[in-house]
Amino acid sequence: MKRLFISLALLMCTFFGYAQSSDCNCTLVLEKLMQKVETEYPGFSVKTKERSLYEEFQQNLIKEAQKADRLACEKVLKKYTDFFKDPHLWVGANGSAFASTSGGVVETIKFDSCDFQKQVQTTKDALEGVWTTEGYKIGVKKINENEYVGFIIEAKSTSWKAGDIKFRLFKNGSFDYALLDRSKRSGQYSMYQEGILFLDAVGMALLKEIPLSPVSASQREQKLKELTGFYFKKISAQTSILKLPSFEYQHLKEINTLIAQHSKAIGESENLIIDVRGNPGGTTDAYQKLLPYIFGKTIRHTAAEFLATQTYIDNLEAYKKTLDKSASTTGIDKQINQLKANLGQFINFSGSNEPVYIEEVKVAKKSPRQVVILADKGTGSSAEYFLFIAKQSKKVKLLGKPSYGALDYGNAYLNDFGCPGYQVFMPTYRAMRLPDYPIDYIGVQPDVYLDSSVKDWVEFALHYLEN
Repeated sequence: MKRLFISLALLMCTFFGYAQSSDCNCTLVLEKLMQKVETEYPGFSVKTKERSLYEEFQQNLIKEAQKADRLACEKVLKKYTDFFKDPHLWVGANGSAFASTSGGVVETIKFDSCDFQKQVQTTKDALEGVWTTEGYKIGVKKINENEYVGFIIEAKSTSWKAGDIKFRLFKNGSFDYALLDRSKRSGQYSMYQEGILFLDAVGMALLKEIPLSPVSASQREQKLKELTGFYFKKISAQTSILKLPSFEYQHLKEINTLIAQHSKAIGESENLIIDVRGNPGGTTDAYQKLLPYIFGKTIRHTAAEFLATQTYIDNLEAYKKTLDKSASTTGIDKQINQLKANLGQFINFSGSNEPVYIEEVKVAKKSPRQVVILADKGTGSSAEYFLFIAKQSKKVKLLGKPSYGALDYGNAYLNDFGCPGYQVFMPTYRAMRLPDYPIDYIGVQPDVYLDSSVKDWVEFALHYLEN
């Protein structure tokens, strides 16, 4: 069975918005949120086994809500969803999560925009200058022999203002990056002659604006595609690489076309590297056409139990309306009927109560002898499930770092819960491998861990496969 997974990109990459005006005061918003989670969150009963602890937590939050203004209310609501420690459960507004209650300290730097831009016009330092990326214009300035700071010059997000430090770059090739809530994420950065600065763990590519790189726009565009786009290419006589930076639904056609166009080359490659670093997930449909090249005849899947709620039924009905008129809805209609007949109960759509089900795979006539999958902390949700099942294949090795860790509760939707402007992002199923095999906040573990001394993961993988 194929399921639609909403990716973590919403959590990590969208700008924060604020709740629209609402007739609900903070106490009422909190009560409605609690009711929604208590009746529709698949992990509620498991995560509130210590009932007295949960009830005490509830009462303390209600007291906070009674005296909270709008901004304080956001913190109260987020404290509530944070209690459940589920990356797929959060509260927010306008499609974005509220800022973390435990984010980092706001760091700032004083600068004069005009003076800085004049100074870096003639700099010989490859990193210093003015850089742009979606939503930001950032200045990078060397502050000592071992460190640079990247500070905001302009930002679309109201969460950031001029002078705020967005990241720090260190001489050893590592970086610290401030997410929207100011919590830090670390990784490795790379600088390219095309005037591109790439921060791997956050999947951010910055283009140098001042001083402008002398390479052509087409060269820069090609390099940018290699770093952040979808592509397939041979990198040696024996080895090819397939880059899949996202499994989000809007990229499904592009992924299927890419695999179809290069199916012969994929099958005839002795070795295949599949790069899903920074892939936030999306839909499990995104990798289906790849399975015949990396698996044997069967895949052993972990089953899931879906909580039957009217909200989930409404979401499936809405999803049906987005499908092409020629597409069959038989499978969805069957699921909707099962949900309607079992409101409030858990349903295993696989047709049995077994914790696993077996998928038959039509193996490709020709396929790679060895497969390496590159993954990191930015690999999440359905991309993690790809890693999870890929480990079953005898010819697959995972190289990199543990994945994000958001796979125990999934198939999440963004829902209203009764107070205009407020939304809750909430999963609809729980994995039946629980509690024996948790992945949330742990991640899918690599077969070969790549530490910070490995600067070029593709080069490492190539050497690993061919030597």
